Amino acid sequence: MAGHNYLSDPKNPFFSLEDDVDDETFLRNAPVRTAPPGRYQNFDNDVTQKCQQLLQRRKEIEERTIQSSERSVSLLRDSEQIGVATAEELIRQREQLQRTEKRLDDINSTLRFSQKHIQGIKSVFGSLKNYLSGKSLDAPIPSTKLSESSSSGSMTSPALSNTLEQVQNDMSSSYLSTKMRGNYDNGLEDVRPTNDRVTKVLEQNLNEMSGSLAKLKHLAIGLSEEIDSQNDLIDNITDKTEKADIMLQQQNKDMLHLLKK
Repeated sequence: MAGHNYLSDPKNPFFSLEDDVDDETFLRNAPVRTAPPGRYQNFDNDVTQKCQQLLQRRKEIEERTIQSSERSVSLLRDSEQIGVATAEELIRQREQLQRTEKRLDDINSTLRFSQKHIQGIKSVFGSLKNYLSGKSLDAPIPSTKLSESSSSGSMTSPALSNTLEQVQNDMSSSYLSTKMRGNYDNGLEDVRPTNDRVTKVLEQNLNEMSGSLAKLKHLAIGLSEEIDSQNDLIDNITDKTEKADIMLQQQNKDMLHLLKK
């Protein structure tokens, strides 16, 4: 068909042989037509946009999760510090209670010794010789021996002391690892969280939270035992205070009675 001329219709006055072209000329001169963007291209754009939105949403959720875990870690650290401060205060309080108990032991020892003097004066009041001989007088009992009855309550709770030391050591090592982890995070601050980084940070935070909860539990047990022990110590101090008060009132009555004679 190459080179073929389409003959004009002799009945059509608007088309002649001069207007006719061959096939090759027609194909060469045909205009280039480009297909407009179709629905497939629009579909690809929609899918890409959806994926980007989902990825952005996922990153936001991961960041919020990390921030939430870090806030929990911070709160648990504050609780640890409060627990340690409470334990240290209880230990100082125990020392004060022990000093108070020892002074009461000294007071009671002195009162018992004075009571023996008063009894001696009463028994030999009519005989100055027997009183001056001092055979009936005994030396005062050292307060260290008298305090042996309360020595069981004078020891700080082992659970509290051991737990306090362990918690303080763990807190130091935990803060060091947190500082190292912070340096690691700062090195990646220009890169959005990846799966590996998010997983690693969450695992570290969860492990630290678990350790903090375990330490708080041990602290709570130690504090409870220490408080119970100090309550017993306070009861002992109360009993010794009442005993000293009774002995002192009795000795005052005895002295007044002797002075009236």
